Amino acid sequence: MNKDLTRQDVQRRHIRRADYVSCNEAFIDVRLPGSTPKENYSIVGPGVTQNPNQVVNLREAHGFNIGAAGMAPGITNSLHLHFTAEVFIACEGRFTLRWGADGEEGEAVLEEGDVICMPTWMFRGFSNSGSRHGFLMTVLGGDDTGGIIWSPEVIRRARATGLYLGRDNQLIDVPAGAAPPAEDDLLPLMPAEEVAALRRWSKEELLHRCIRPAQRDFRPATLDSALPGHAWQLAPFIGWGISQHRDHRPAVAEPLGFSVEWIKVPAGQRSAVFQLEQAAVLLHADGPLAVDFNRDADVVRTELGAWDTLSMPAGCSRQFVNHGSRDAHALLVVAGDGRKTPRFDASVHAAAERVDMTLDAGGRLARKSLLPPAMGV
Repeated sequence: MNKDLTRQDVQRRHIRRADYVSCNEAFIDVRLPGSTPKENYSIVGPGVTQNPNQVVNLREAHGFNIGAAGMAPGITNSLHLHFTAEVFIACEGRFTLRWGADGEEGEAVLEEGDVICMPTWMFRGFSNSGSRHGFLMTVLGGDDTGGIIWSPEVIRRARATGLYLGRDNQLIDVPAGAAPPAEDDLLPLMPAEEVAALRRWSKEELLHRCIRPAQRDFRPATLDSALPGHAWQLAPFIGWGISQHRDHRPAVAEPLGFSVEWIKVPAGQRSAVFQLEQAAVLLHADGPLAVDFNRDADVVRTELGAWDTLSMPAGCSRQFVNHGSRDAHALLVVAGDGRKTPRFDASVHAAAERVDMTLDAGGRLARKSLLPPAMGV
């Protein structure tokens, strides 16, 4: 399986931060005091926007959605719940998360570089609690996220401003003095008994689903990392990802439909060329990082900027390259549950064996000299 990409393909899939397009009226809370102005970005897939005018940079299905939110200090995203997993990546600024039907069940602070996986069927909201403009990227599970449910109180307050949610989950803006929509045309409020039945989450439980920069478990984790010049590392966060290190354990191991892991490529290092059977997205955090697609004379390189998004389709050959003088960090999101297998050329396997490294029968890194001879079948 090998899928070459043209330069035009790569340019379309490399969504630079400057290309993200904000919708400032994406949700029903847009007119509530303290919730405007608020930027919503749909980068890969539409996410959960409730505005049909939302710009989506790349609509191609990946098995998950990538989005972002931007807000000034003091601005709040109101309480709502999701049906698929939601991952917050604190890119710039400080955010305070609140959860529970009334927002008083728990609170946690995200600083730059923190990532957290929010549970499904839990009301959550967040505020910019820092002193500068904040930028938060998100991963949402599924191609179809199913939308969201707003806290009943949020919907009541929004209706008082003339904004309603129709049964198609789209905003209805009623001019002042006009009659409101018929109740049968609106999404119903979540019944109080259903709200009361939702699971409660403690702060300790939720912080077990959070990884801060000092907690990233970076290790040489792929077959090629034993080779000179290939000292890149992985730190799993959600799911088993592409790590081949037998001691790696993700903070969140439940099946969510995608995996997330940190990548570190030290100065002057690179990965070997490899392929994946699944669609993947790279969210670049910092440092000089390029991705080379294809091979030999057909190589197409793209240079990543901070918090750019790069879509990598299933089957394409890719190589991560740090040509600078400081480390580069990025998040790798890969579709599907279970372990993913990076496919390296036979030459990489042979070179690894020459330095006494191979994969055991379980697909984990091992010293070749420790393994018994292969048995015939």
